[in-house]
Amino acid sequence: MKDSIATEIFQQGENFRGYVIESLLGIGGLGAVYLARHELMDQLFAIKILYPYVAMQQPEYVRRFVREARIAAKINHPNLVAVHDVGYDSSKDIYYLVMEYVDGCDLRDVIALGGAMESTDAVRIVAAVANALASGEQFGVVHRDIKPENVMIAKDGMVKLVDLGVAKSRNTDSLRTMPNTVFGTPAYISPEQAQDSSSVDSRSDIYSLGVVFFELLCGKRPYECNTLGEAVRIILSPKPLQDVRTVNPSVPAPLAGLLREMLAKNPEKRIQNASSLLERLASLGYDVNTSTAKKSPVDEEKEFSYSAFGNVEQKNTFVTQDKEIMSFVKAAKQKRRRQELIRWAIPLTALALATLALILAIAYKLS
Repeated sequence: MKDSIATEIFQQGENFRGYVIESLLGIGGLGAVYLARHELMDQLFAIKILYPYVAMQQPEYVRRFVREARIAAKINHPNLVAVHDVGYDSSKDIYYLVMEYVDGCDLRDVIALGGAMESTDAVRIVAAVANALASGEQFGVVHRDIKPENVMIAKDGMVKLVDLGVAKSRNTDSLRTMPNTVFGTPAYISPEQAQDSSSVDSRSDIYSLGVVFFELLCGKRPYECNTLGEAVRIILSPKPLQDVRTVNPSVPAPLAGLLREMLAKNPEKRIQNASSLLERLASLGYDVNTSTAKKSPVDEEKEFSYSAFGNVEQKNTFVTQDKEIMSFVKAAKQKRRRQELIRWAIPLTALALATLALILAIAYKLS
């Protein structure tokens, strides 16, 4: 149904306010995102729209939609996806948002492809998100939905934080979250956010980023949950979350200690904000300057195709000039090939042994 709604709103080649629609990038419960080319600038953009029935039935989503544009325009940071325009089109009866197009994939795809990362690679991504959050902290902005799906990796290696739709601002206006409401993704929200999203501050984003950090280092979250109820039971229990080194012993002890502070259930014992997190990472010897992409002197682009979770029907193509990403994808492919070889080797070995046993049994009878 969502596919049909999305294709009814825009069709390939259609002109919309000076943009030519090229393709449908993605769909969700509230709207869709399209790839579009600006006719005069000949530059690609992403156009995010809110479904008309959503805007009609849930006016609060319209306010959040507009708020995303306002907050992004204020922050204007290289590690945050830029918003160029927002408005309402009466001919389509839609609210639209024109954003910077990030040519790459989100962090969920990266984790699905390669699993656990090296510490330095994980730190680079976490530092980029922290830089975007630190910039937002100057305006009193709390993201409230830090998760792998909201972190994009561009083909030049640049890391971009997206989706400020449920962000909280210190401005006390009509956009202020009502008390006792909960927003965010259950597996990543902090204990205080699970109880009341209206009262959270930067420390909540630090906790959520800690869950993402753990996932980058281990290939899985520190706990598994699918609903808000399950998440609340786990994160509000007195039992601390597992140490990252119990899953990945190669993580340096000082980094594991920092991650424990990020995931402290008591916000008073947590790293207090993104700026402090960056200072701590720098004190451990990590490079936290992520304002520019890490380009590599490669003469020609390399293209890699991979399938998430081994699903050969759902392939993704990632074009990059970043040596780090190239080596990462190469290592992931080698890991997958080894897994395939092991998967086939076990039944083949068993078959060979069974055949040998049968031959020996026949030879024994004949003798």
